Amino acid sequence: MDEDDKHGASPLLALAILVPLLAGLPVAGIAGAAILTQTEEKPAACVVSAVGETVGNLTSTPAMPNGWGDLVDAAAKTAGLPVSVVAAQLKQESGWNEGARSPAGAQGVAQFMPGTWAMYGQGGDPFSAEDAIPAYGRYMAALKGQVQPLAGDDADLLVRLTLAAYNAGPGAVQAAKGIPAFTETQQYVEKILSSGQGDFSADCTAPAGTIAWNGDLGDGEWTNPLPGGVFTSGYGHRNIPTLPAWAQDHVGVDLSSPGVGYGNGGPVIAPTDLRITGFNDKDGCVIAKEDGDDPDFGFAFCHLNAYSVAVGDRLKRGDVVGTEGNKAGLGLVATHLHFEIYKPEAPEVVYPYQGWNLDPEPILKEKGAWVR
Repeated sequence: MDEDDKHGASPLLALAILVPLLAGLPVAGIAGAAILTQTEEKPAACVVSAVGETVGNLTSTPAMPNGWGDLVDAAAKTAGLPVSVVAAQLKQESGWNEGARSPAGAQGVAQFMPGTWAMYGQGGDPFSAEDAIPAYGRYMAALKGQVQPLAGDDADLLVRLTLAAYNAGPGAVQAAKGIPAFTETQQYVEKILSSGQGDFSADCTAPAGTIAWNGDLGDGEWTNPLPGGVFTSGYGHRNIPTLPAWAQDHVGVDLSSPGVGYGNGGPVIAPTDLRITGFNDKDGCVIAKEDGDDPDFGFAFCHLNAYSVAVGDRLKRGDVVGTEGNKAGLGLVATHLHFEIYKPEAPEVVYPYQGWNLDPEPILKEKGAWVR
């Protein structure tokens, strides 16, 4: 493909540069770039089959098979994990099959190895869900306790480290001081969290303890689109060996919530009044136009793991757009918000590299909305 094709008819229109993982989490296994496509797509629907109940501060899951909802709720409470994560993990491990056996010797709905079952099974039957699911709760609580010092007060990170400890072993997590640089483990954690949100949350909310927002909009005319986020990557030319020459120009800024690593991050919010004009679902982008007294800037909020808006919605400053994430068309990217601003005369639905991009940093600074 020649350069004219890349900049003209090609659907490969924008490239979001990867940011390094924060809080000591490894970068290994991450693809070199995430490419946006010109095709506008609607966000995938989150599957909800029933409305859950509340157990303490944990939300009970819908669609529990075999009448096992109470067992899963109790195991989640024992483990101190979101119910949706517990359900997603049991489904992943055994497909809810009490009689499941693995070639390695794992047994039952919770896929216990005999040695581990001897420690946590309390004399029960690993092929009985009534024994195995409570034992799973005890086992996950033990793993969680072993990785707790690494997570500190970050509830979201603690959930992900616990899942990583289950997959790779707590020793590997402790040695890495985070999620080990094993592709299998990184993909396992992401798959459980994604399945928990998509299949087992009562209201499509993120299953892990995602970073909360206290509602502070700041003192500026606009507000920071990622409350609590830090600046990780700027607008302009880079020299990244893995990228083609035409894609070395970064056409937005990257912000990231500290310590999130992979998976769901913090809430992404409208920096000013907006109207939602479209999506680029392949890379988790919400596209919008300014809807107030300012020039009619265009916006793109990319790599979101979940949307909170629909086309045509009108948002006030501070309304939630979606959840910071790592949704990208190519490979695994660190969780962050890739944020773009377009010239006021840009079309309602606009994409990068079409000549409309502006550097967001000076605009956000002038509006009092830059990172603190």
